[in-house]
Amino acid sequence: MDATVLVVGAGYAGVAAANRIAAGGAAVTVVDPREEFVERVRLHRLAAGTGAATVPLREVLHRRVRTRAARVTRIGDGTATLDDGDVLRFDRLVYAVGSGAGTAPDGALRVDTLESARRVHDAAAALPDGAVLAVVGAGLTGLETATELAAARPGLRVRLLSAGPVAAELPARSQDRVRARLASLGVEVGEGVTVTDPAALGAGLVVWTTTPAVPGLARDSGLPVDDDGRLRTDATLTCTGDARIVGAGDAVAAPPEVGLVRASCQAALPLGVAAARTVLAGLRGRPAPAASVSYAAQCLALGPDAALIQLVDRRDVPRPVALGGGAAAVVKEQVCRYALRRARGRVA
Repeated sequence: MDATVLVVGAGYAGVAAANRIAAGGAAVTVVDPREEFVERVRLHRLAAGTGAATVPLREVLHRRVRTRAARVTRIGDGTATLDDGDVLRFDRLVYAVGSGAGTAPDGALRVDTLESARRVHDAAAALPDGAVLAVVGAGLTGLETATELAAARPGLRVRLLSAGPVAAELPARSQDRVRARLASLGVEVGEGVTVTDPAALGAGLVVWTTTPAVPGLARDSGLPVDDDGRLRTDATLTCTGDARIVGAGDAVAAPPEVGLVRASCQAALPLGVAAARTVLAGLRGRPAPAASVSYAAQCLALGPDAALIQLVDRRDVPRPVALGGGAAAVVKEQVCRYALRRARGRVA
């Protein structure tokens, strides 16, 4: 197949797409600043010093996929400009830049990128016993971060602060389980607390876990985006402004018929697979099928030996069934391993 495909971003969606496009016979180059694949579902462990969150990128890519360690700064008319000044041409481009580009106020650190998780790790490691470590935000990322740090550093005073209820998206019974786990780890919980000035908390370290943003590449390139900067696509994930560009993952605003695109590997992986189908269909002159995202569970780590697996329907609405404790931790670990295997696909 005499075609050049660029995949911008080497997260779950980008790797899943690149491997399947390469297996389909196209020449694929993945462009990403890192030479590591980041398991974002494990970044809380990296921050706490309880485990790794990276795999060499070469180990998860098809042998025919090339890599380019650079950042794309602009997408033009069949071209991608890199931060080193080079310009790469493409017949098709997969836009899989992900999320995690959120900001934190002065005096706080985020934990949703590899670099920010490493900074949290270094800062937490430098805290003496008795110091206060405050985690702002009690969604899934905040809960995983607070519990992992509390378990790893029992000498610290870990505080979890949230403007709303802890684990607000979960049913009441699951919220109670989460609160019980927080109490067992000695995490001090503050609900109904709005933090505007991290310095006012009197903490040795403040970790900011509010909703991440997406990179501004699509907007900066003049491509169609929604209010949050996500690339607008049709149901096949084809960009509504350029049929050569196909989106996948957190940075895509797909139409409702595709399903809810939650920032998670549960959405990124099927979207990466669907993006590959669309690219290959376009290169072969065939119509592409519509993409579809559905869910089975929300998986929440609560320290190294406990978790909560909340069953949901395909639209991500919680069901009245959940698994907790050590058994859930085993399931959570298997889910993380499965996500990596599915991203790799058939790596030959």
